[in-house]
Amino acid sequence: MDIVLIGGFGYMTAWIGFFIGVILTAFIKKADGRLLGSMMGFTAGLLLAFICFEMLPGALENFGLYQGIGVLLLGVLASSWLEGHMNGLSALRRASLILIIGISVHNIPEGMALGSIMKASTVNGFSFAIMIAAHGVPAALAMALPMKQDGANLITLILLSFLLSLPMGAGAMAGAFFSSISPYFLDGCVCFAGGVMLYISCGEIIPESKELWKGRLPALCSMIGFALGIWLSEKL
Repeated sequence: MDIVLIGGFGYMTAWIGFFIGVILTAFIKKADGRLLGSMMGFTAGLLLAFICFEMLPGALENFGLYQGIGVLLLGVLASSWLEGHMNGLSALRRASLILIIGISVHNIPEGMALGSIMKASTVNGFSFAIMIAAHGVPAALAMALPMKQDGANLITLILLSFLLSLPMGAGAMAGAFFSSISPYFLDGCVCFAGGVMLYISCGEIIPESKELWKGRLPALCSMIGFALGIWLSEKL
């Protein structure tokens, strides 16, 4: 497949997942704290499962356990530093901005992996693309829900879904072009992005879900999301 077509395919793969997640937020019209907290808890659980069972296992095995943990911690520290420079923003806006950065960082190596796979096997590339699109839905929900709560409208969120898909398309083109690129580079990026998204899930989204609703429902939804994430990891 042509490199430009692979790039376009990677872009559309990411955008479909993000767009579905953003559109789902349109059905939450006058959500109270219980619903928003539960949805945020659920998406945090999905993200944690994705990090633990999709992103990190292969990267840690190829990159090395200690090196991978070190790079992951760098991602955590970078997120913590970034959060410290956002003290003037609301907690919801901080969570959204950090998650946007995490998604963008993660989409580059994931796009490169998709481009490499598509260059080698179109069938395997389509299977991997389905997994990417499926995991883009909870990521978009986790990003869009706090932004909507903070005042963003649906048009803004849809436009953002277009922008967030660009790193995936660029990564897919690079992966197709540099199909023999060192796996250590890709795995290192995945570990760093895993650290960023881990901090977002545990340090921002889950605490904010408990702030929105003080009951047990957000925590229960986090566990349900985590369990569903495990199932998706096994089935996709």
